[in-house]
This record gives sequence, structure tokens and C-alpha cells, in this order.
Amino acid sequence: MRDIFRLITSLLLLLSAEQALACERDEQCLNANEWQLGIALGIGFTSNPLVDGDNIPLLVLPDIAWYGETFYFDNGELGYQWLDGKKSSFVTYLNVDKERAFFTFWHPANILLPLNRFNQVTAAEDPNQSGPEQLPISIDDVGRRNWALMGGGRWYYRPDNAEWQLSLEKDLSATHNGEKLEISYQHFWQWSSFHFSTQVKMTWKSSALVDYYYGLDEHDKVDPSYFYQASSGWQPAVGLTLQKKIQNNWLWLTRVSLQKLHSGMTNSPLVEERNIFSVFSGFAYQF
Repeated sequence: MRDIFRLITSLLLLLSAEQALACERDEQCLNANEWQLGIALGIGFTSNPLVDGDNIPLLVLPDIAWYGETFYFDNGELGYQWLDGKKSSFVTYLNVDKERAFFTFWHPANILLPLNRFNQVTAAEDPNQSGPEQLPISIDDVGRRNWALMGGGRWYYRPDNAEWQLSLEKDLSATHNGEKLEISYQHFWQWSSFHFSTQVKMTWKSSALVDYYYGLDEHDKVDPSYFYQASSGWQPAVGLTLQKKIQNNWLWLTRVSLQKLHSGMTNSPLVEERNIFSVFSGFAYQF
């Protein structure tokens, strides 16, 4: 049963990523009341910032979406569209908080593809050095972090060749009772048969959310000297996506993104990286 949960959490992380097979803004490729199914096969990974955490391989990216007149399902997000204008739209939605994905305790590198971990390389121990060295804690040492069901609203504004998004969501499951605010800007270009998009994003995470996942207290199986109360903060991110149509429903795509973590999270003994890096390149097919 535990292996099933590990697989589910990993798939949810893939589904929650930026849509690898998303249509270009000027294309009407999904009609109302129709399913959109696609799959991308390639190579990539998302780095895990936690101590002793495995990078998450991105080898198979599913794309599953359905849009009705008002209701929609889009890669793990269930929502309702209240406003659908040419330039602006507004939706309310439910999705799953993605922070839990880093605590899956799943080791995909042993099954799919050996990936180098982004851990710091430590020097060999000096046999002449006196005194024991304090070992860092591991995600295997801490208590369980649960998934949280988030609910929120998102406003879209679409000027020419661009898109603004502003969203606010809150934990509806009372898992951590935290909030998240996000603002992003995405610009689209086309050159010959290539499509490019760049994205700049700022995400604010509340103290309750960050502390639930990255704080340490008496519920964790660690020495009290490791106890830590995480705090809120802003996390900037940038991303680049390239797409090229090949033939019929096939296309080539590459996605690269970098997210900087705030000090209220990275100061936690659980966290050893200050950034999350994600890259994927491969071929996609839309059914």
C-alpha cells in the first residue's frame, strides 16, 4: 500500500507541473465538452531541496484536460469559470498542495533512470580529527507531512502575446490552514515553426504552510536542537518553454525553470538547497 501512495504522489507532482502539451494561445485546440489527452516522453528532472531527498525524474508527462461550458478539469485542478472574456477571465478552483511531493520517500532513480543528486560534496573525514561530527537529519527522520486540499480564485488578463495571472488560495482541509498568493507574467513569441514562452513568477507562502512542511518540533523524531519554526516569504521563479511542431499531432518541447526559495524555508535543517531547478526535453503527442 505504501508503494501505491508513493506512485500516486509522484504522478500528482507531474500533473501539477506547467502544461507540457499546452496549446499556443492563438490556437483553438480544445472544444467545449471534449477531453484533451496527450503524453510527452523525454528526459528531465525536478531537483529536491530536502536533505537526503531524491531528485524527481520527469520521463513521462501526461496531459489530461476537459472543459465544459463553465466547469473544467485541467491536470489535477478542478474549477469553475465565472467570467470568460476576450481579455479577462476569472475562475475558482480546487487542487492539491504540491509541497508534500518532496516527502514521498520514493527512490525512482533505482527503477527508471540513475540521476545525479544535487547534494553538496563533502570532504573525506580526517582520521586525525578529534570529536564526533554531527550528522544532518534526513526526511526519513521526520513525521508524516500530509497532502492539503487547496481552494482559491485566479484572475487572468491577456494583452497581445502575453498573459498575467493573479491567484490566491487557502487550505480547505485544515491540514496546515495556510495560504498562498501568486502573480505571474508570461510572454509568447513565434519564429518560423518555433514557439517560445518566457515566464516570471512571484509566489508568497504563509508561515502556517511553510512551517507545516519544513518546520521541526516534538512531532518529529529528531533531537530538540534541530527544532525550527519556518516563516513566510516570497519565492521568485523564471521559466522558458520551447515548442516546435513536427508533423500531425507530434511536437518537440523543452521546458526549463528555476525557483529561488526564501530564507524562512532554507534556514530549516530539513532544507539543503536554496533553489529548485526543473528541466524536461522530449517529444509529445496529442490524441
